[in-house]
Amino acid sequence: MNRIIKSITFILLIVSLMSCDSEGRISNLDSVKSDKYYSKEIIPTDFLMVYGKWELFDISGGFSGAGYDIDYDYLEIKRVGIYGLIRNNQLFEYGKIELHKFDDITTDFLQIRLVPDPAMGKNPNMFPPEKYLELRGNDTLNLYSPCCDLYNYHYKRVK
Repeated sequence: MNRIIKSITFILLIVSLMSCDSEGRISNLDSVKSDKYYSKEIIPTDFLMVYGKWELFDISGGFSGAGYDIDYDYLEIKRVGIYGLIRNNQLFEYGKIELHKFDDITTDFLQIRLVPDPAMGKNPNMFPPEKYLELRGNDTLNLYSPCCDLYNYHYKRVK
């Protein structure tokens, strides 16, 4: 009987240690409550079409201007000011969208800052976090970097 109790205790210990690795991680953006960061809408009315799931189809810019190979699949933007990055159907980064005025001259784009949630670690995929957000119609979203020789992300709406 003592051996059975020790075996069960050992198995429970192993299972609890394995679950600690993913503790605090969110598996999909639906698990994040819409009021996690803000209690009311922060996105201006002209840009409310930004909410939804966007497929990354191109990364441009950089020193060469050619960008680099696509390294994730989707950007999802959820009400109220929440974003997530998805690779192979797995959420690997999420956080809040801040309205961030970093440029007083450029007024054609929404100026935002993507701030990863601390639970996701210290290596955000979107660097620098400041971006110009452009909506083209209902089906194209572009995130432009504000400075020279940085990367721009181009998306098509999925839903």
